[in-house]
Amino acid sequence: MEQRFILRLAEIDDIPSIMEIEQICFDKDSFSKRQFVYLISQAKGYFCVVEYQQRVGGYFSVLINQRACSLRIYSIAVHPDFRGKKVGQLLIDQIAVIAQKQGLKRITLEVNVSNSPAIHLYEKNGFKCISIKENYYHNGTSAYYMQRPTIVEWIFFSGSPASS
Repeated sequence: MEQRFILRLAEIDDIPSIMEIEQICFDKDSFSKRQFVYLISQAKGYFCVVEYQQRVGGYFSVLINQRACSLRIYSIAVHPDFRGKKVGQLLIDQIAVIAQKQGLKRITLEVNVSNSPAIHLYEKNGFKCISIKENYYHNGTSAYYMQRPTIVEWIFFSGSPASS
């Protein structure tokens, strides 16, 4: 049976579920309830959740920086029960749609250097490591600063390239 995921804007009532995922995924680097209230209700960006059978399985918070013409993935997480079900890809795909619709040139993020599954997902989606931010996390771990253009141009060749 096919799983039907619903992607929607987060609501204040989602915060307990979001905080549960946040604690599991980020432990001491978790955001507070107050931060989530701000991100959902006041931040210049979008906060979306993925739901399956009325259970929040993942979320993202993205912030728009018009001056830099970029979209920052401020937080993205998938509950362990939902991993391996393409929820992370669904979230990344929606982030790309938002960036394109907002006319932004790039998407940026920070990711723990030891988070291989997330790094693989980002690289698969065109993100490149631009720099390393030392001691970025609470425990002193560093982060990769990654970015990609909003529109990734994939060129498919059939046969030989056309001559000019």
